Formats: sequence, C-alpha cells, structure tokens
Amino acid sequence: MLCQERIDARLTDAENLVRAGADIGDPHVFVRSLWVQVYDCAPMHLRSAVLRRLHAISRQLGVHYVHGDGDPAP
Repeated sequence: MLCQERIDARLTDAENLVRAGADIGDPHVFVRSLWVQVYDCAPMHLRSAVLRRLHAISRQLGVHYVHGDGDPAP
C-alpha cells in the first residue's frame, strides 16, 4: 500500500511529464501503468482523489481507459 506522499509524488511526476510533452511512449500503456501502480496500491480513503487525477491525465492525453475492463496488465 502506498502512502499519500508517494501517491502525490508519482502522480505529480506523471502530470509534469504530460504537461511538458515528454515522450511517454504509448499513452494507453502509460495510463494503464499509472492505474496499476497508483490506484491499485492506494488506500481506500485516498482512491477518490487518485481517481480524479488519473482521469485528468487520461483526458490530457486523449485516452479513454476503463480500469479493469479486460485490459491485460503491462
């Protein structure tokens, strides 16, 4: 389980990469890996905040991703 500081750090890094236009590879894989690395490991009481930030990242990348919708793990 991740603590709030690690969650914030990981999501902030991801947001900065997206904002800077960094080469993140396949955006679908990038978003899927964030869900697995952050959302799946977040404590229940932090998941709603994580969910909002992950959806914002997805929107910025133009990626539609539904977690647990049959996508294989990276």
